[in-house]
Amino acid sequence: MIFGILINSIVLMAVLILIGYYLRNKGILNDQGEGSLTYLLVNITMPAMVINAMNIDFSFEQLKTGSILFALAVGFDILLIFLGNISSLETKDEEKKKMIKYSVVLLNGGFMGFPLAYQIYGSQDMFYAVMFHIPNIVLMWTYGVSLLLGRKKIKNKYKYMFLNPGMIGVYLGLVLYFTQIQLPLFMTNLLDMLTNVTTVLSMIIIGSKIATIGVKNSFINKEAYYVSFFRLVVSPVLMIILMKFFNFDQIAEEIYVIYASLPVAVLLPILAQKYGGDIEFGSKIVVITHLFSLITIPLFFWLYSVI
Repeated sequence: MIFGILINSIVLMAVLILIGYYLRNKGILNDQGEGSLTYLLVNITMPAMVINAMNIDFSFEQLKTGSILFALAVGFDILLIFLGNISSLETKDEEKKKMIKYSVVLLNGGFMGFPLAYQIYGSQDMFYAVMFHIPNIVLMWTYGVSLLLGRKKIKNKYKYMFLNPGMIGVYLGLVLYFTQIQLPLFMTNLLDMLTNVTTVLSMIIIGSKIATIGVKNSFINKEAYYVSFFRLVVSPVLMIILMKFFNFDQIAEEIYVIYASLPVAVLLPILAQKYGGDIEFGSKIVVITHLFSLITIPLFFWLYSVI
């Protein structure tokens, strides 16, 4: 049943990606339009989705499970950092090394993970997705940015780390979760509406970026395939193995397997442009991992369900 919903969600996302690809190729969506959609997604709809995920009844059992899952996510991210360093040994190009290390560790939890988990499980079980995403988003603005900067320094580093829109959404969500404040009906309806918009916006943006970067040039880059293997194959296999040693709620385990299977963060080329890095190589990794993930996510979800 869940596998069928997952396939349906993947197909839905693929169609939305194609729409974004078409709009960009036809010139209907340009850089300015994509930038506006990205701003709306990052600063409004994604934080709203996180808040909505935490706007649920408080449960000590769920909190206990969430805390353990949070710790597991931290440990898993540390393991991915180790794997990223191993995978970067294949190249001597220092700029590519940075992008490889980033790509193995930092996944597209916001643009793709949240919408996918929401499509399959609804808002009630998004709590578990948030537990996985928090350590990864902190790493994006700490470890990820430090990788791209190298020896360069950045002003307001801690502001980027802890006061970005995604983290603000987490803070507000946690306040709602622990205080159990009852929001007015129009606010809960607004959060639901913004949450539903997130999937459409994120997939159209990804399709637009794929059209901009170019599919053909991305598929001839051997190093990008190598990175994709670690991000899309090694990572979910490790998570499946880990899940077999624990006895979590099945939905929590399924969400963690999905998250471990996600492609690299779509913000990689944007951050590379801002903080330094091989933008072209990073863009190719984004294209390949997102296209292949439409196959590998259901594949490893199925593998998890049968072993």
